[in-house]
Amino acid sequence: MKPKITEISTKLNEILSCFDSEQKDKLLFDFEDQERYVWYYTPHPQNGLLVFDMKPFQRKLVYELLELSYSKEGYETAKSIINLENILGDYEAKHSNMNDGGAGHWVRSTERYWLAVFGKPNMKNKPWGYRFGGHHIGLTVNFINDSFTMHPLFFGSNPAKVLEGPNKGFRALAKEEDLARNLISEFSSDKKSLAILSEIAHPDILTENFRKFAPEDFNKGIKFDQFNDSERKKLINLIEIYVNRYNKNISDSYMKKIKSNGFENTYFSWAGSLDVGEGHYYTIKHDSFLIEYDNTQNNANHIHSVLRDFNGDYGEDILAEHYKLSHS
Repeated sequence: MKPKITEISTKLNEILSCFDSEQKDKLLFDFEDQERYVWYYTPHPQNGLLVFDMKPFQRKLVYELLELSYSKEGYETAKSIINLENILGDYEAKHSNMNDGGAGHWVRSTERYWLAVFGKPNMKNKPWGYRFGGHHIGLTVNFINDSFTMHPLFFGSNPAKVLEGPNKGFRALAKEEDLARNLISEFSSDKKSLAILSEIAHPDILTENFRKFAPEDFNKGIKFDQFNDSERKKLINLIEIYVNRYNKNISDSYMKKIKSNGFENTYFSWAGSLDVGEGHYYTIKHDSFLIEYDNTQNNANHIHSVLRDFNGDYGEDILAEHYKLSHS
């Protein structure tokens, strides 16, 4: 069953109704506020209301909001990523007597995530949205009337593979890594020479958390028309892994739009090693979106992955369409 926009707005209004004025002062922003374009996936303080500063029943409502916003699998992955903060904190405390992650004594916590609300939910002909984020979670949701978007959408994982303890072997983003490696491993040597841009992987995703970037910079690698049928199927399956993080309303229509536009101008690129446990990086660049993935930090056991939409990040596409119709 697909959650409807009204369910999400109703849940968000329920959340707002239970916060006191001090909490709302941290939580609420005008939709036009430039804060809407700010997000971090590294250990970094954010504006908004910290989950730690919410009462238990308020936290429960926030997670119900996330459950409505992500797909079922996307929500489970997000929860797993957040829960990795406890595992990472225990590991760092045990192995280094520090709990900073390179961010100046950053205390690992599943409650160190922030919610920010922009505009007023479900106002007719008025845009609104919310942001939920913290370490390795970047969720940006924007709405207007019956349309909504979830770009950019970021998932990270540290560790990419849990190395010890009761969760040893767990991998939150296994599919994103395994299917991409399986794809490039199938390539002939000639195709690999086109796809692999460097033997050294980038130290992070190149788009980072920038509001704008140049899509043409990613017109590199091997093009879709050089794939055989098996390779094409695997690439589309890999794209679907990222798209299916979205709420079912978005993922179905988004994938339909991608397929209707075709894949003729789609590039796949790789940098780094093909071996498991070695640093690697890849991109999928389509006419309308960019998928970027990196696993190099912490001895190649630390993943950053994101889906960016060239026209739809921060809801720019649905906002532009609305303003166009309202002035026509």
